Amino acid sequence: MTLSRLPRALAATIVLIGTVVGFPIVFYQLTGSPLPDHIPNLQEVLDRLTARDDGTLFIAVLEFLAWGAWALFTVSVIVEIGARVAGRRVEPRIPGLRMLQRLAAYLVASVSLVAVAPAAMAAVDAAPPPVVAMAPVHALGEVAADKPAPAHEQVYSVRQGDSLWKIADRKLGSPDRWRKIWKINAGSAQPGGHRFINPGVIRPGWKLRLPEQTRKAEQEETPTVRSTPEPIRNVAPAATSLMRKPAEQEHHSVVELSSGSLVALGYAAGISTAYLSNRLRRRRRHIPPSISEPVEITPEPKPDPAVEELRRAHLQSFTERGEQPPSDAELLQEAHSIDAPEKLPVGRHADGSAVEIGLDGPGLGLTGDGAYDVARYLILEVLRQSSNFRAEVVVSGELAERLLGIPADELCRLAASFPALVITNTADGALKHFEQTFFTRTRMLLEREASDIEELRDRDPGEVLPTVVLVAEVDDEVFDRVSAPLISRATAGVVALLLGEWPSGTTCELNDDHHVVQVTGRLTAAIADAQLFHLTEHEAAAHLKELLPEEEVHASEEPSPSRSAAASWDGPQLVRLSILGPPTVAVSGRAEPLELGWLQLNALVYLALHRDGVTRDRLTTALWPDDTGKDVHNTLRHLRNALVTASGYENRDRKRAPFINASTTQEGATYRIDPALVSVDLWDYQAALDEVRAVSDPTAKLTALTKAAELCGGELAQGLETEWIEEHRYPLTRSQADVLTHLAEHRAKKDPEQALEALERARALDPDAEETYLRITRLQLCLKRRDEAHRTVELLRQRLSGLGVPLSARTEKILSTLFAQKT
Repeated sequence: MTLSRLPRALAATIVLIGTVVGFPIVFYQLTGSPLPDHIPNLQEVLDRLTARDDGTLFIAVLEFLAWGAWALFTVSVIVEIGARVAGRRVEPRIPGLRMLQRLAAYLVASVSLVAVAPAAMAAVDAAPPPVVAMAPVHALGEVAADKPAPAHEQVYSVRQGDSLWKIADRKLGSPDRWRKIWKINAGSAQPGGHRFINPGVIRPGWKLRLPEQTRKAEQEETPTVRSTPEPIRNVAPAATSLMRKPAEQEHHSVVELSSGSLVALGYAAGISTAYLSNRLRRRRRHIPPSISEPVEITPEPKPDPAVEELRRAHLQSFTERGEQPPSDAELLQEAHSIDAPEKLPVGRHADGSAVEIGLDGPGLGLTGDGAYDVARYLILEVLRQSSNFRAEVVVSGELAERLLGIPADELCRLAASFPALVITNTADGALKHFEQTFFTRTRMLLEREASDIEELRDRDPGEVLPTVVLVAEVDDEVFDRVSAPLISRATAGVVALLLGEWPSGTTCELNDDHHVVQVTGRLTAAIADAQLFHLTEHEAAAHLKELLPEEEVHASEEPSPSRSAAASWDGPQLVRLSILGPPTVAVSGRAEPLELGWLQLNALVYLALHRDGVTRDRLTTALWPDDTGKDVHNTLRHLRNALVTASGYENRDRKRAPFINASTTQEGATYRIDPALVSVDLWDYQAALDEVRAVSDPTAKLTALTKAAELCGGELAQGLETEWIEEHRYPLTRSQADVLTHLAEHRAKKDPEQALEALERARALDPDAEETYLRITRLQLCLKRRDEAHRTVELLRQRLSGLGVPLSARTEKILSTLFAQKT
């Protein structure tokens, strides 16, 4: 650091040296030695004290006090130097010297700022860290070397097009037993230097051991990887806290994207949850169309493919663990941590074990072809964990634009409402922000007598002290201004991610596959032989846009309106399929609904959503998204047989399949529900909406709205969780709520009780829309039910409190006006 950058620190250094070293020299020249030429006896002391003072005694006392003060101050300095070298706070403080020690602590800290950078540079020049070149090689046939297959177990050679599902189906009799194969092969070495670390990725020629088909159920435990990472020798003491996680804990923790990018599963979960938060925010702000506007079934905006892929991987991870994927509300209910993140997942070793690095220390420099891709991931990972002011990224607009693929001016606008991302106009501005943070926190540590930033956070949880991550390209200016704060023992919660060689910390060179080819510095043991996580520019931009909105929400579950078991169907068709609400199949003349298997019910709902027909390939992909080799013919045959048996249908036209018609088009075999035999409530609802739009007479419109409202049964196929249903579910829910809201407006004057009932149904359908609560409150106040109105407002506040968001300013203003008018 230059003199111009540390004037106060340099002045403090001069004061400290002058006091400890200069004072005794000068004072000795002026007054002589403070020690007497001989030890006086008691009589001499009494005579001196009782004799008339000519001024020499007074001067001697002053000299004694001066020498004593110097000695105590010097002891305080020695104590503080020892504490700083040890990296801890000395307890207890020296009794009676609290103020003197505070002064000594301040001066010692200032001296360290001046002295630490040259000392660190000299250490780097004198003893460069070891260079580790990465070239992991696994011999062919290493499967047997990991753990020989018992004599009773078969070894299967993987063929082109195989999957664990297909192998289990052929060899073990059931595709559901694929987890057994994964369990005994997870982590095994394979030909070509590969390891089996992802159950969804196997290659032709790999050797997989097959379990006994009589294996007991209690042996079917969670898969564990049998390989352990090779121990790292000659690890520097500073790196011992960055030990690898065992591979058996991490083989599910990596997501490989179609673009070739690699991210941690926790990262995928974070982006997926951010998408859910944004979607819920849009739904909360929905306002029904005016009474003069038609009610439309409008699809929701689809997420960017880069976000959708992470969302699918996140949900699939639950299935791979044998768990039921949680609902959106359950995912959003998890509370965000308030503690600053200590480590980042940054990659994986060749054996599948996780790589994590601490958010502290002298910084990480990235070089090589893969540096920018890895930097993108690390920036997004910090931002993902930044909620509740836990972390902050500081970067210049020009560099952020190159890394994140979003124009600098747009980034500045978006970041204005996102405190975790600080975009500066220039690189110098980013450095100034970093320096200001460091010096401010160093002063806070001294003033509050805290040894590090963690102690400061513990003492004052209300103080916003996020971990600040500087992102910059290395040059002389950056080196001069950043080195000393990073290697200072002040531990002020500032770190740096740097593009370029970084001799003060760790330099990691990456090839175009994002593997570490060599690394120097403190993190050598942690990231040697690793492949680091990385993102493309487009993926980074798409993920960042999901993280940027200022609101964070947590959904809480509220039951949707649902029907009880369907009543007996007496319409002209033989079968009534209801999918607005819990999916039910009512059969003419049958008191109880027909029970169908999961696949059959999925097929029926999917066909109902595609009234005009769907090709065999699309239906197969919807039912078996991970295995398109399945034949949908058997599923439809079983579905037809169940409907024929339940309804007593006699198929006189043997050339035409009943209930589910099949035809051949240019796109291939196409299937559709026969409307002459099956009635669908969704189709009737869509027809009712068309009728509402077609009429303009108030009486006719009320009749049409009443008909449409009777068909508003609830969430589409409630309880049926499949990937393809999500894009249809909320648009239909929202349109039903809008129909009920319109019906309430038409009935408000003549029949306010029925209007109130319609609004309550709309609230139950879409409990996040604030506008519905406002309309209920307004109507209750008109009916002079002030207590009920207060209860409605309280329900709204409780709902939003569960989501972690306050009432919008617009809603607060309207509520204040409503209650003021009705006083």
